[in-house]
Amino acid sequence: MNNKGDAITLDDVLNFYLTSTEKAGTDTLTEMIERYPQYEDELREFAALRRISAKLPDREYTEEEEDLLKARAVSIVQNLLYQKRQEGASADKSEALSSLRDEIDSQYASPEEFYQKTGLSEGIIWTLDLRQVTFETISRKAIENIADALGKSFCAVVRYLRGKMRITPSHYKAGRAPEAASQCDFSMLVGIDEDLTKEQKDYWLAQPSIGADEECKEGRME
Repeated sequence: MNNKGDAITLDDVLNFYLTSTEKAGTDTLTEMIERYPQYEDELREFAALRRISAKLPDREYTEEEEDLLKARAVSIVQNLLYQKRQEGASADKSEALSSLRDEIDSQYASPEEFYQKTGLSEGIIWTLDLRQVTFETISRKAIENIADALGKSFCAVVRYLRGKMRITPSHYKAGRAPEAASQCDFSMLVGIDEDLTKEQKDYWLAQPSIGADEECKEGRME
């Protein structure tokens, strides 16, 4: 059976586990987990159910009944897998950011505490929140600090900062459509910031930018 690529399904793996165990005359759980680590939790659940079934009093089953029992066991594991996926989806949703400033207001009695934790000024945070900074120029360390201070994942902050630039009232002119402001580089923003000390500026200017090819396991931007 092919254990490469993504074509193999959970049903295939569980059926292979059953047949290989029967042929070997011994439990092949460890071998199956090594070959299909992406299904480790499901294999362990299935093996546990199998051990419980083995302790039940023996009785004669027709071939149809045996097939039905196997199908039910697979169904139980699939339900467990579905529940885990739903839990993961809920976790992703809770990770989503609507606004950096909203998160700061909801988590901190004083925004100053957040600015101190991140080493970034109010002006820089506001500009990042409006996505007016070219993403690939942002310091990776700045994103890490923001994520840590907000209790969010690095990728959640990456997805937010990669979003479209937000329009503010200052971008509107009477009788005209809103004009998008141009984005600036993170280093330029640091250089002109009056609230950062020289030491802070030197620190941030020495930090590497995140670059344009950042990948997150949780997915790219929304």
